[in-house]
Amino acid sequence: MLLTVKGVTHRHPGGTRDVLRDVSFEVARGESVALTGESGSGKSTLLHMLAALDHPLRGCIEFGGQDITALSDKAASQLRRSHIALVFQQFNLVPALSVADNIALHAKLGQRFDASWTEEVTARLGLSELVGRYPEQISGGQQQRVAIARALALRPDLLLADEPTGNLDETASAEVLRLMLDLVQDTGCALFLVTHSAAIAARCASHLHLSGGQVRVQST
Repeated sequence: MLLTVKGVTHRHPGGTRDVLRDVSFEVARGESVALTGESGSGKSTLLHMLAALDHPLRGCIEFGGQDITALSDKAASQLRRSHIALVFQQFNLVPALSVADNIALHAKLGQRFDASWTEEVTARLGLSELVGRYPEQISGGQQQRVAIARALALRPDLLLADEPTGNLDETASAEVLRLMLDLVQDTGCALFLVTHSAAIAARCASHLHLSGGQVRVQST
């Protein structure tokens, strides 16, 4: 298994209840997993822990057999730089960099930059005509596609996405999901995405639902 979550429990600082309670599941290489749940149920919190951006109160998260909850900040940063890509709801683009440089940034930092693959991703996301612009010069939906292209350009071992199609129209959403699933098929990457869309969840190989702090497998 690429990712193994064992008995993860978490409570926000100052909180009085556990937002996650004894959560356990596995994600294999080449598997696509959708996580659904009501707003505020802890989906983004769980996603951040899978990326070693946050630590559980109890439990273990293993990536490639390594317990990432025990990593130092430096080691966790290196893991994300080379092996885990994230698509945040906030995009997190660098204002001073062009669209082209934003797309290439993660792959270059992780020393996994492939010019032809990056060009293909850029084209398939409809961004080729925008590569010379800056984030402030493009729309929110276009910024979201840039953030997705940046994550895909890395060809990560694990792709984590938080509502990756939230600001996109139906056509763009379909192409984004197709690209992500192609990456899974072509490279053996694992995809774990948070979504409110039943249609998107149905396209993934596995569907988990978070409710009352616990994760349950849904039929797909």
